[in-house]
Amino acid sequence: MKCEIIQDLLPSYIEKLTSLHSNEEIKKHLQSCEKCLQSYNEMTATANLSMPIVDKEEVKKLNYFKKVKKKNIKTLILSILSVLLLATALIGLFVIGFPVSSKDVTIDYQKTKSRLEVHLTLENGKDLIFSGKTKFIRDENNNVIGSETRYTPRGLLHNPFDDVGKKVMLGAEIHTNLNFPNKLILEFKDKTITFINGVLVE
Repeated sequence: MKCEIIQDLLPSYIEKLTSLHSNEEIKKHLQSCEKCLQSYNEMTATANLSMPIVDKEEVKKLNYFKKVKKKNIKTLILSILSVLLLATALIGLFVIGFPVSSKDVTIDYQKTKSRLEVHLTLENGKDLIFSGKTKFIRDENNNVIGSETRYTPRGLLHNPFDDVGKKVMLGAEIHTNLNFPNKLILEFKDKTITFINGVLVE
């Protein structure tokens, strides 16, 4: 290799960044070239001078700070997880709610020609909410042969800032002119109550 190439490669060679083949070529060249050897010695001497001298006390301090930093990161992660768990629990208790037993609910219902109304009162001191969905039941030819409305009552811890209340009214339309059943289903924790065309069948 030419001196110019060796001079360019010396910094990488000192940092051990050159390939095995390049290392062999550079070693051979340094054995035969005074100028490049002198450059190499000057670079390595400068590199050694620039290396910081750290005593044992400094190392101990550095290790201590690393441990403290690691501990602080763990504490921060645990704190964030605790806050998330608490937030999840509060959302579950005050927003999403929990299943309600039929034993805790007073059920009153009334039927007119075209509508069924079901009044629920939660008697355990919690607030009452519900989720519901309606779907049409179809046969293999995609003809409507029935409708089904499902309600799932859920209890919430009482929130004085958002008084949901312990009573709800659920309803379903009864289409007497159509020749198919209208189902209203209440899904409690312990059982399911079913009305067909406004008649309680459980």
